[in-house]
Amino acid sequence: MWLVGLLVWVAPALMGQGRSMTIAQPTLNVPIAKDGAMKVFAIQVDGVTVREFPAQLAEKEPDYWIFLDVSAFQGKTITISPEGVQAGGDSGSGGGTSAGLRAGLDRIYQANTIEGAADLYKERNRPQFHFTVKRGWSNDVNGPIFYQGRYHLFWQAFPFGVNWDTGFMYWGHAWSTDLIHWTEMAPALMLDKLSSPWSGTSFVDHDWDGSGKEALVLVYTAFDRVTKKQVQCLAYSTDGGAHFTRYQGNPVLDTNSEVGSNDTRDPKVFWYAPTKRWVMVLFEKDGMSFFNSTDLKTWTRKSHFKGLHECPDFFELAVEGDARQKKWVLHGGSSSYYVGTFDGEKFTPESDELRYAEGKNAHGDDVLYAAQSFVDMPDGRRVQMAWGRIQPEGMAFNQMMLFPTEFRLVKTGEGIRLRAKPIAEIEKLHGKKRTYASLTVEEANTRLKLAGARPLDVKLAVKLEQERELAIQFGGMTLATIHAAELEKGKGDVRVLIDKAVAEIFVDGGARYIVRELPTSPGAGGLELNLGQGNGVHGAGVIDRMEVDAMTSMWTGERGKTK
Repeated sequence: MWLVGLLVWVAPALMGQGRSMTIAQPTLNVPIAKDGAMKVFAIQVDGVTVREFPAQLAEKEPDYWIFLDVSAFQGKTITISPEGVQAGGDSGSGGGTSAGLRAGLDRIYQANTIEGAADLYKERNRPQFHFTVKRGWSNDVNGPIFYQGRYHLFWQAFPFGVNWDTGFMYWGHAWSTDLIHWTEMAPALMLDKLSSPWSGTSFVDHDWDGSGKEALVLVYTAFDRVTKKQVQCLAYSTDGGAHFTRYQGNPVLDTNSEVGSNDTRDPKVFWYAPTKRWVMVLFEKDGMSFFNSTDLKTWTRKSHFKGLHECPDFFELAVEGDARQKKWVLHGGSSSYYVGTFDGEKFTPESDELRYAEGKNAHGDDVLYAAQSFVDMPDGRRVQMAWGRIQPEGMAFNQMMLFPTEFRLVKTGEGIRLRAKPIAEIEKLHGKKRTYASLTVEEANTRLKLAGARPLDVKLAVKLEQERELAIQFGGMTLATIHAAELEKGKGDVRVLIDKAVAEIFVDGGARYIVRELPTSPGAGGLELNLGQGNGVHGAGVIDRMEVDAMTSMWTGERGKTK
């Protein structure tokens, strides 16, 4: 794919261990070896380093390709060369040879599209209604927001391969008009002199001095890969989120020495109208600290909540939809959360630590992690997206985002609880619908087999006799078991979302929310139900109603052009 006919720049010259080329097209395609040594490369213009990136450059036949957006260097001659030091990620095996490095550099080519564009979003293990990146690694959701008619999604991105390095993270960026169909844009933030931009938040500042009104502001943690310090910084956009400028006075908050730890990260910032102050919730060492500011640049510590870990999300929500009764929800990196009150300076919990999701991945980690909710939703909903810690096998991308869910606070016999359900916009992806009534489990499985192993949205109205349980299975693996005692008088609703590599199950509107990693090997089978206590007993009238919606792809029309 690196044929001469694709090349439109001046013939490259190898200079020592570097390669020079004049940029005439926006994308550099870089060959990657999944077991290669991770090396740091510099891009220089006129002898000045303008960008650094780590890569497992393929010195022989590549396993896959990544791409770099080099549109900023249009018409300029760049030189790509190794810096002579290895990045901090998985170094793989072998250090390579001079001849191998030259061969790898020689394979790099520029084009208008990314390598493999014709198959982009159609790969065998690409989820079809869960957001994934074009290439590379993705993790924490950062600062999702509705701004100037578009939903903006940011995330921690390592676009250089499927083995990540936390010292070289970017802020990935995509936009949508419906929370379903996403277009991946150029990164919002890349490395700067303060090093890697880690997780944070976004919001609109209606009076941001220095950049103009209605600026889209990012507050993020800058991580220095040498000193390991974590400090808080600002960036802003005045062109609708297309480009971001870092605040020249960064960092705006450095508490490393004060708390005796470098664990000071993941700011969540919002305007608190009753006190007319900005509030920052910051993970520090062993919990969440609360700060106030009037200008976003000077911050005063107000309180500390010991508990939870990383990536705070914090919001107020009406209980049972009643605007006269609202509570605050504070949760950390996983689905653990507290319900309580907030006075602008201090969060007071009114519950024990709770969880709204369950499910482990193949490595034993919570699948749902580092979730954030959209701010400034036009209809007032509280919609969340979360990092799904799942690795689709054999792909040139890694990890995914879980399907957006809408939050509610409900009253239960045990107190106020958080519930999550798929957003209503999922219906935009519904294809052929089949509806059935009054089925046995055996009859339901016959219908599900007809649907195959394709992406599905399955809704069940179940009826379980006392002591019975319903197992939901995929490819012979039990995803969840629902007991009659969980349901009111044995009756309840179950919803199952099936996509490549992931299943999301919602019981009774989110009373249970289960996320599971799915096998992706060909012939693994599809969705099945099993009645009994592991004994395969079948019974009549178990499924009062079953609706099976074949899901269409969220990627229709999306291909590999750089944005």
